[in-house]
Amino acid sequence: MTILSLTFQISIMSKLSYSYFLPKHFFVLIFAFLLITSSCRIQLIADYDANVAEQIGRTAMKVERFYLTMLETTTVENNGRAYDHFTEGYIDVEVELISLLNRNRVRPLNENSVRICEITLELWQKYKMEHKEDNSISDGVIGLNRLTFSDLFFAMQVAERAKELID
Repeated sequence: MTILSLTFQISIMSKLSYSYFLPKHFFVLIFAFLLITSSCRIQLIADYDANVAEQIGRTAMKVERFYLTMLETTTVENNGRAYDHFTEGYIDVEVELISLLNRNRVRPLNENSVRICEITLELWQKYKMEHKEDNSISDGVIGLNRLTFSDLFFAMQVAERAKELID
C-alpha cells in the first residue's frame, strides 16, 4: 500500500466520522423536538364530566333508597311486596339508568363506562322482570340486588374519577 493510498483512506475516514455527520445545532434540535413532543398528549379515554359523576351518585342513591324502602317498609306476607306496589320506583330508576347510558354513549372514547351502564341497565330490567313474574321478592334477593348495584355504581364512579385524575 502506498503512502498516497493510505493518505486517501485516512482522508475519507475522517470525513465519514461521527462528528462529520453531526449537525452544528444537533443538541438544539433534540431539545426542540423533546419540548414539542412533551407538550403533545394522546388521549385514549373520555374527558371527565362532573355532571355524569353527579348523576351516577344520584342514581345510586335512588336504587339504594328503592331497595331499602322495599326492605324496611314491607314484608313478603299479605302481598306486601307485590310488583304493582313498586312499579313507579322501577320506572323512575330505569329512566335514570337510560339517561346515564345515553350520556355516556355520546362521549367519545368512553366504551368502558358505556359497557358498565349497559350491564347495570340489563340487570335492573332482569331483576324487575323477575319481581314481576314472581310478584314478590325476598329479603335475601333484595340484599343481593343491593350489593350487585352497589358494586356496579362503584365501578362507574371509579371510572369517572379516573378520568378526572387524568385530566
